Amino acid sequence: MTDNDKKRFYSAVGQSIKESRVVAEVSQADLARKVNMSRASIVNIEKGRQQPSLHLLWSLSEILDVEIGTFIPDFQSSNSEVKTIFDELIKKSSAKGHIYEGSMDNLNSFISQ
Repeated sequence: MTDNDKKRFYSAVGQSIKESRVVAEVSQADLARKVNMSRASIVNIEKGRQQPSLHLLWSLSEILDVEIGTFIPDFQSSNSEVKTIFDELIKKSSAKGHIYEGSMDNLNSFISQ
């Protein structure tokens, strides 16, 4: 994944988090408190400057009452290593029942690009 790809990807992830937060009517400060982070970290995640972990994405999806796949953009990357990593994460989360069918479609769309 190139640096430009990473910037685009995390910018899209951040925008999805922000949109979900606004719909849920949760302030950045309240969200930060709920995930034990600073408001500045939430701002940086929403702007794509900070990369949220898979665990954080899961926590945000629960707090904002959206499926985790909502945060994963339809993204094209030429790096098969990244696809392999995401494929493994998806398989593990799916096996534990942490990913719903609609999310699976979004996630599979992402890794099959």
